[in-house]
Amino acid sequence: MKTDNRVEIPLSRHVLVHFHVFKNGGSTIEAILEREFRGRYATLHGCHANSALDDCDIATFLDAHPNVAALSSHHLRYPLPSLRRTVLFDCCFLRHPLDRLQSLYTYLRGKASESEDPLFVLARSAGPREFMTTLIEEYPHVVGSPQTLLLANGGAFTRPMDETDLARAKEALRQMALPGLVSMFDESLVAAEHFLAPAFPNLRLHYVVKNVTRPSHRKMEQRLEELRIVWGASVYQELVRLNRLDLELCVYAETEIRRRLSLVPDSSERLLEFRDRCLGLRLQVAS
Repeated sequence: MKTDNRVEIPLSRHVLVHFHVFKNGGSTIEAILEREFRGRYATLHGCHANSALDDCDIATFLDAHPNVAALSSHHLRYPLPSLRRTVLFDCCFLRHPLDRLQSLYTYLRGKASESEDPLFVLARSAGPREFMTTLIEEYPHVVGSPQTLLLANGGAFTRPMDETDLARAKEALRQMALPGLVSMFDESLVAAEHFLAPAFPNLRLHYVVKNVTRPSHRKMEQRLEELRIVWGASVYQELVRLNRLDLELCVYAETEIRRRLSLVPDSSERLLEFRDRCLGLRLQVAS
């Protein structure tokens, strides 16, 4: 004769983990998380600019802070930890690598007086073409598809990457709870609101843009043509070659985001409503 047994088991904990890639719209995402997870949102960083926090660091922090439901950091690295009775929902935004490099230069140049870090010093003294040329010659980890490097290898640069690294990065993106592209910011977040709803039913991801270095309403093709002129054709083509994996990864991300958005009921109407919310929030902040 069977016995009917029950055990007291706590409900699963849900935590949204944001991998804040520098110059990829992360400040805007952080502002959303701070608003939506008020009192349950935290940032976590190492003591040094080049710190890397691995799965053990994430697990230790979340275990010590049971109230945290959203976490963000520049220093988080893949893979995510496997935590008992905790479901982690990862978020990472990518950006066209050449557009990102110019944004990086503009940011570093604007902040150059605040640091003696070699890249800040270089941005202070060099024009955009000279800056990019120096990166090509001396900083392969900065110009050699760094977004693929982050997703595939946790940001650890040990050798030039190849197709096997790209495949790992694509798989990491495919499995993300919230994959994003800066060029498809709204579409990424509309899809995320729908598919995160079972775990976060009250989550609303409308936003006001934060920390924009290079505001522009021009199409990507126009911006890239401007970069070809500013950097020079030879430097531009070399950066395209070095960032081939990142360029392919961004194309893959666009396809995946469009696929997810196509599965959202009434996606066109939801996108319009989302943009209305964003406009309303901007007006509210401005008033």
